[in-house]
Formats: sequence, C-alpha cells, structure tokens
Amino acid sequence: NCKYGMHGPIEVFSSHAIDTLGQDYKASWDGKAPKQCVSGQHFGQWGEDMFMDQCLHKILKVSPRPLDEKMMCESHCDCPAWYWCNEGPDMVSYHPFKTVEAYKNCMANALGVPAVVGAASLKK
Repeated sequence: NCKYGMHGPIEVFSSHAIDTLGQDYKASWDGKAPKQCVSGQHFGQWGEDMFMDQCLHKILKVSPRPLDEKMMCESHCDCPAWYWCNEGPDMVSYHPFKTVEAYKNCMANALGVPAVVGAASLKK
C-alpha cells in the first residue's frame, strides 16, 4: 500500500482488517456488502481501492495501515522512478502503464533485459 492509502496495483490487508470487514459483511441484510461501509460513505465514482481504504480506515477504524515502501512504486505515491521500473529486484509492483509498449519496457527494466524500443522491434 501507499503512504496516501490503498492503491489499485496491489492491495495488502492484515488479518485483523479482513476479520473486521467480514463482520461488517455479516451485518448486512444479505451478506454481500459491508453494511457500515456502504451506508456510511458517499463513494459515487470511487474505485475499489479508495472504497476499501476509506471503509477500513475511516468507517471501521482499522489501524495501522500497512505500509511497505518496497511493495509498490507508483506515480501517485511519490516514487519518482516508477516509469523506469528500476527500484530493485524486491519491488513487487510498478504502476500505471497505459500502453502495452510502456508495460513491456517496464518489465524489461525490472528484469534487466533490453527494452523494447518500438513496435518495429517486436517483429524482429
């Protein structure tokens, strides 16, 4: 997770967080949604990462938030080298990449192999 909260590329939960969330699911009328988290938030256009982060942190008061800075390198989490994917072999996730070519370059850098320069190089 990120120091700013949970972000989509990888979401890590403690067993306490899962147990607490499970109790909130059990409290709902059909067991298919966390009752307090759904009724206590105005989540509209949020993704699942923001919903879960706010649910656990603000509604269910689960703390502390797990933070391991070697888990994820992302543009929105103050990891300036996210695009180059060269933070070391123990980094789990780099994010975001919006094209296949950018993702392939990231994987090449992370694995220490020559990067893909362009679509023409894919045909060779």
